[in-house]
Amino acid sequence: MNPIEEWLTQPEGLADRLRALRTQAGLSGKQLAEANDWAPSKVSRLENGRQMPAPADIHAWARACGADDTAAQELLRMLGEVQAVHRDWRRRMRQGQAAVQDSYNQLVTESRLIRHFETVYVPGLLQTADYARRILTEMVELHNLDITDVDAAVASRMQRQQLLYDTNKQFEFLIAEPVLRWLLCPPDVMRGQLDRLQTVVGVPNIRFGILPLGVRLATTPQNSFQMYDDVAIVETFVGETTHRDDEAAAYAKANDRLWNDAVTGEDARRLIVHAAQDLPS
Repeated sequence: MNPIEEWLTQPEGLADRLRALRTQAGLSGKQLAEANDWAPSKVSRLENGRQMPAPADIHAWARACGADDTAAQELLRMLGEVQAVHRDWRRRMRQGQAAVQDSYNQLVTESRLIRHFETVYVPGLLQTADYARRILTEMVELHNLDITDVDAAVASRMQRQQLLYDTNKQFEFLIAEPVLRWLLCPPDVMRGQLDRLQTVVGVPNIRFGILPLGVRLATTPQNSFQMYDDVAIVETFVGETTHRDDEAAAYAKANDRLWNDAVTGEDARRLIVHAAQDLPS
């Protein structure tokens, strides 16, 4: 995985250089935004790697900071490197999904603590083959993949599930209740998937919980994420973003807070059973 944000935010990376240029110019983020007629949040997004700048953004930033042409050209060169990484990720995805699934297999193999929080999908480690096939088939069109290797990708994902039985590993799966009810596949496939979820309730090295609807939450479930030891990964429509260090710690803290409102054990099982009973025949 070569996430764009990781390249933007690496030490002395493009985001760091933009922030340093603004600081050297004695400008606040608000002042820089006003100089370029931007929303203040844009400066924050660019400095924290949440948004890839366009060449016009680089020119505007350098001009507002009084930087010379040499500094602007260096920033543009760095932007070109990030764009090359972006193109490489898209190229890798278009070559097929089996290799991507293999990389996740390796990631789980090398990790001791695997944590998932999901708001949409059943975690891959808990998916049935039919459910996984539905999800991975959608990815072909979503990412305009050149190679349709869904069967191989499903097989790789199913192989990863053997690691659930490695008692040297600890797994934590927290899902929002809508995951049980999104009908992303035919009802019979979803019924089988819900049955599969029941089998992990109470497994010693698996912590399984559901964030229920209709209860007051202390923490907003903003987005899905996965954690492999001290690395957090966020998947979106356009790619994967890896977080380490302080940002990964922030995801770990959010994960702990979300668990405070979760139901587990038989309470979680009841939610699964109710969801299955409500499926259309």
